[in-house]
Amino acid sequence: MTKEIKIREISIGNGQPKICAPMTGKDRTALLEEACKIREVKADLAEWRADFYEELSNEERFLDMLREIRCELGEIPLIFTIRTASEGGNAEISEKEYEEYILAAAESGNADLVDVEYFSHENVSDLISRLHRTGVKVIASTHDFEKTDDSNILKNRFIDMDTSGADILKMAVMPQKFDDVADLMQVTKEITEEYTEKPVIAMSMGNLGSMSRIAGENFGSAVTFATVGKASAPGQFPVEELRMMMNALHKKNVED
Repeated sequence: MTKEIKIREISIGNGQPKICAPMTGKDRTALLEEACKIREVKADLAEWRADFYEELSNEERFLDMLREIRCELGEIPLIFTIRTASEGGNAEISEKEYEEYILAAAESGNADLVDVEYFSHENVSDLISRLHRTGVKVIASTHDFEKTDDSNILKNRFIDMDTSGADILKMAVMPQKFDDVADLMQVTKEITEEYTEKPVIAMSMGNLGSMSRIAGENFGSAVTFATVGKASAPGQFPVEELRMMMNALHKKNVED
C-alpha cells in the first residue's frame, strides 16, 4: 500500500497519477514562458531540466533562474533535475559538479524535490541524506534510453533504490517490443504491492511505451510526464491531451 507524500497542495501516491510538465528552455525567456504555460494548463507538478540551461555553470545565475521559476509557478511543486549525458541528458559534468549543483538548488529553498541519478554516483545514500537535511524530498531515478532489461533486473533496481532513503523511486526505460512495456508495468505493480510503500514513477518511453504514460493508475505509477513545450523524453503527450485520456480511463475504472 503506497503511502502518499504531500508536497505543497499535491499528494503524490494518492488517486490518479499526477501530471508533471518539464521545462527545457535554454534561457530565461524560454523558461519563464514554459513556467507560465505550466500554470495556465494547471499541471500538478513542474520539473526544471536544468541540464538544458545555457548558464548552468554560473551558480549565481542558475540560482537566480531557479528563484524566478519558483515565483512564476506559484504553488505548483517544483522538481529540480540535472540529467547527465550518461542517462540521456545534456549535462557533461563531473560527479563533484553534479553534487554541488543539486545541493545548491536544495539549499536555496526554491526546489521542492530533487532528482538524484541513483546508479551514476558513488555514496548516493550519503548524498540523499545531505539533501534531506535541507528539507527537500528526493527522487531516486534510473534511465535507460536504449533498452529494457529483464524483469528480475528491473525489480532488483527498484529494491536497491528503495534502500537509499529516497522518498520516491523512478524508472524510465526504452522498449524494443511490446512485451518490454508489459514487463515494466507488471514489475511496477509487484513493487508497489509487495516491496515498498514509497510512491513509484515508472514509464516506458517512445511511441511503443505510450500506454505506460496514460495507465499509471492501473499498475501503480504515481506520476506521469507531459509537455508544454519541447519534450524531455520520447513519447510524452501534451498536458491537456494526457489529462483527457487519463480522466477517461479513470472514469472507466470507476464504472467497472
